[in-house]
Amino acid sequence: MTKTILAAGLFTLLAVSSPALADGAGDTPAPAPKAEEQGQNKVVCRRVEAIGTRLSSKKVCRTKGEWDADAAANRQDLERSQTQRWKSN
Repeated sequence: MTKTILAAGLFTLLAVSSPALADGAGDTPAPAPKAEEQGQNKVVCRRVEAIGTRLSSKKVCRTKGEWDADAAANRQDLERSQTQRWKSN
């Protein structure tokens, strides 16, 4: 009886571990991020002045991707406000 349980346990252990051994994914290192992704994740700090005063400013740090997304959103808002036709009643 103990030989049967031991044999079943050994069979189960081999069956579970063999796909992990056959995969070979653990042998290869993870691919390095592309240069574009590394550039987008770089933190950039800028000094932002408060509107209405030259004395007050604060330092804002964001990733390059966040700065680019913010600039694109501002540009889109500006273009929409310039091209929007106002209707007078």
